[in-house]
Amino acid sequence: MVNLLILGIILFVIAFVLSMLGKGGGEFYVPIFITVGIAFQRAAATSLFILMVSGLTMMAVYHKKTLIDWKTGAAVTVSSATGSFIGGFISAGVNPLYLKLTFAILLFISALLIARPIHEKSVKRNLGPVWHRKCCGEEYEFPVLVVLPTIFFIGFIAGMVGISGGGLIVPLLIILGRMPMRTAFATNSIMVLFASGMGFLGHGLSAGVDWEFILTMASFVAVGAVFGAHYSSRVEIENLKRIFIIILIVAAFWMLYKALM
Repeated sequence: MVNLLILGIILFVIAFVLSMLGKGGGEFYVPIFITVGIAFQRAAATSLFILMVSGLTMMAVYHKKTLIDWKTGAAVTVSSATGSFIGGFISAGVNPLYLKLTFAILLFISALLIARPIHEKSVKRNLGPVWHRKCCGEEYEFPVLVVLPTIFFIGFIAGMVGISGGGLIVPLLIILGRMPMRTAFATNSIMVLFASGMGFLGHGLSAGVDWEFILTMASFVAVGAVFGAHYSSRVEIENLKRIFIIILIVAAFWMLYKALM
């Protein structure tokens, strides 16, 4: 019981910080579960269910604050969730070592993407047909035929390793999708909910579910996500960006260590 309590408190803190970024926290949950001796498949399934609960909580709070672009979010979610289900379903047949290494590489790429300065020239380059969006006090042009297929592929890889894929999708929405950063963080909560839900379904069908452990951990995360999403609008965007990058890099090194030790 004490061990579960300590683990739950750790997850609460992570959920609090990451929900300010519209993220579920899979980059940390999977490495933590593996550290305490949980098998990768069980860790990934638990992480995906927690992300689903976290995404639902964040989405409710961000919707109340009118920060979510629901139409773009729905398109992104369909692409990501479809890929996540397929990835989660086939993951049981993949060597856990390869999954861990893939996980670490994705985290490093995510950190590089979000740290990359967004210059006006790169934002305005021609990326094919665009969807003109006006939402949440912002306007932007979303290149549909470039962004959505890329998000499907990210969802597929993320579903295999037990994360929602937000670490890659948020930078993609900002850099290629031209979405304002705070709107991208908030809108990503929709994707976190549905992509992780489909990934969890895929894992559950192929590897089974430990409901007692999953529900216990999800309770701590849900409370942390409510508080974090509530306070997100009070934090400066650049500070959120720095927190995001640091968390991704630390998680990447930790997962690399666990894969190679």
